[in-house]
Amino acid sequence: MGFDHGRGFATLSNGGNIWGFSSPPPELKVEEQVEWNTVVGLSAVNLLGKKWAGQMFWIPPNRKIATLAFYLVKLGTPTGDVTFTIKEFPTGIVLNSKVWGDASDVPTDYPPLVWTEVEFDTPILIDTLVRMLVEFSGGDGENQIALFLQSGGSVKPDEEFDMDVEGVDPTKDAAYRYKYWE
Repeated sequence: MGFDHGRGFATLSNGGNIWGFSSPPPELKVEEQVEWNTVVGLSAVNLLGKKWAGQMFWIPPNRKIATLAFYLVKLGTPTGDVTFTIKEFPTGIVLNSKVWGDASDVPTDYPPLVWTEVEFDTPILIDTLVRMLVEFSGGDGENQIALFLQSGGSVKPDEEFDMDVEGVDPTKDAAYRYKYWE
């Protein structure tokens, strides 16, 4: 047991204190790319359906990713799971993933008013080249979810838009946000 001079009470080695309160969690920091001027539709049923899209970039050292969000909108009446995933590149190993919910609950707001966001059950430390993706398991040509992105020039250096079927495009950037601890 020691004395936490910043908070003015004794703390135990497990982070709690003699009164049963735990120390507050560290403050979440935000990394984001908010610019957009177009959308790309995602569906799993089209002949050339794009099942996933997102951003590929290097995560700086010592970031424990807690949340992942994208600007999304639904087109028509899509159904199927919307999943947010972080995959190591180029291996494709899933580092963290969470089902957001059914596509029928994706906002219809255009332009987007809120982030569609997941909070990972177990935030993990990531410091490698990754793809941060939104994946969609349903839909068809008229019932899709759409991801907002900036086209016509890279917004963030050393980051690239990445999409099922077409692959990496350095002239585009997905609109995304993630929150992390250092």
